[in-house]
Amino acid sequence: MTQAINPERLHQRLTYFSTIGADPAGGISRPFGSAADLKARQALRQEFEAASLTYRVDAAGNQWGILPGTDPQSKLIVAGSHLDTVPHGGAYDGIGGILISLEAIQTLMQSGYRNRHPLAVVAFTGEEPNPFGLSTLGSRLYTGRLKAQDLLQTVSSSGERLQDALRRVGGDLTHCQALDPTEVALYIEPHVEQSGRLDEADLPIGVVDCITGIYRDHITLIGEQNHAGTTPLGHRKDALEAFAEAALIVEELLQETWPEWMVGTIGQVSVYPNAINIVPSRVDFIVEWRSTDQSQLHRCAERYRDTINSRMHTRHVTLSATNVLDQAPQTLSVPLRQFLQQQVEQHQHTHLTLSSWAGHDATHMARVVPTGMLFIRSIGGKSHCPDEFSRSDDLALAASILCDSLKQLDQVVEEVISDAASL
Repeated sequence: MTQAINPERLHQRLTYFSTIGADPAGGISRPFGSAADLKARQALRQEFEAASLTYRVDAAGNQWGILPGTDPQSKLIVAGSHLDTVPHGGAYDGIGGILISLEAIQTLMQSGYRNRHPLAVVAFTGEEPNPFGLSTLGSRLYTGRLKAQDLLQTVSSSGERLQDALRRVGGDLTHCQALDPTEVALYIEPHVEQSGRLDEADLPIGVVDCITGIYRDHITLIGEQNHAGTTPLGHRKDALEAFAEAALIVEELLQETWPEWMVGTIGQVSVYPNAINIVPSRVDFIVEWRSTDQSQLHRCAERYRDTINSRMHTRHVTLSATNVLDQAPQTLSVPLRQFLQQQVEQHQHTHLTLSSWAGHDATHMARVVPTGMLFIRSIGGKSHCPDEFSRSDDLALAASILCDSLKQLDQVVEEVISDAASL
């Protein structure tokens, strides 16, 4: 029986959280460790406690709202996402999944259902790129993909220690060895889709089968600083002009025919000395490649490095490249995916099964526990921008599907886990 969630309550919560970190320049800026992040965390704790969920924060700073079950030995059935945003981001990325999960569990509790397994909402720390250079921080610490002892000397671009930022939100790197993902039976992440595929298909809900791999190189181009007015063109070693060619090479590679979906982006660049009348001597940038094919990721990154090495040599500019992220594509649990597909159909909706072209905390959870994702239609495919938008009806439908899913999984989760383990 479908549980009647409260769409207005969900809408009001989303509206309120959209005010936390609202940026005068547009959108929402709520990076990990910021004042806005702290305010959102406090607000979420209040929402958890008002919903009669047990609140806790773990050593990675992840926040948990837990509805205890009748069997104290049972593992957690978890749903959630992240609170933080990119600069000038949207009102649905991350927080939508948390509030959908909260609405689903609160609805079950208020319906009088007595859950056997504890049901939990999780808000993972620092999913987005942040001043510490560590995206999906909370989920990677929780699952052991990052080793806390390796991060004790990590500082932000402003010189703040990661340890201090984590302690400010209730975490502690020195206690991360106690994190235990085996307490979780399975994880579901509801998330706005962030591309236009559901919108183009006129479908409100999708079920994810795989999450993209991400490969990032930090590249430095070194030229020669000189006077901009007195240095002849033939004598220049202009690092910025060399970078312009390096950026166009990304486009050249992507225009080739690749067997699988592939994108590449340069979204972060710094120029030195960044002065009007000086020939730039240094450019640092990060080039990112994404694909659901791991070998294709590596092949494209290698070709890019080889190509720019050759081109920079003709410009008398030196190059160094360091890999800063090599995250493999991640297939999600097949039994859990099939279960979620059935739940969507039981709500008399057609679903679209699709790969996620964005990275998520689910990537890391899927490496240790059965994991699934529900996608919610993003209008116009816009995300990571102030225009990001998902309809209230679609969000409410996702909450209703998740609510029924959690109720059913509470009764059959062992079967789903067993099926996942046999694959």
